[in-house]
Amino acid sequence: MAINFFEAECITQTSKEVFGIYDIPPATLDFENSEMWIARIDNSNEVKITFIAIDKCLDIPRTEGKRSEAMMTYGDTLVFIELKGANAAGWAGNARDQLVNTIKLFKRDVGLEGYIKLYAHIANKQRPNFYAGGAVFYEQFEEETGFILRVSKDIKIE
Repeated sequence: MAINFFEAECITQTSKEVFGIYDIPPATLDFENSEMWIARIDNSNEVKITFIAIDKCLDIPRTEGKRSEAMMTYGDTLVFIELKGANAAGWAGNARDQLVNTIKLFKRDVGLEGYIKLYAHIANKQRPNFYAGGAVFYEQFEEETGFILRVSKDIKIE
């Protein structure tokens, strides 16, 4: 059974200049309570963004493995997002694995046609400016998925 990554009840659209994402679950956009945000979105050009909650919203069987919290699309850009609120050992590796699996499922069931800029983003409220394991961490991710990985509390819409 193919996963529908664009289920209407999991989609929110916005062109707000600044907003955040927090994980209720499911992952949710917020426009007022910045103290709740795990990731902060800087959309200074007020681009129309489609936000899709994935984990605890889309109908994905447990047998498909762990998945990331959300994704955003705008123009020819696709961004997968993993939110973390912990400082436990191994959180960055776990987040990476969740993103890799979600990207694999998306490629299988939707494909990447129409998307040119491919990103994955890890945001951790407890470690907002974490530098994840050096260049190898990022290079291996890109080789495996074709997506550029970023680790930061801030996501800039370009």
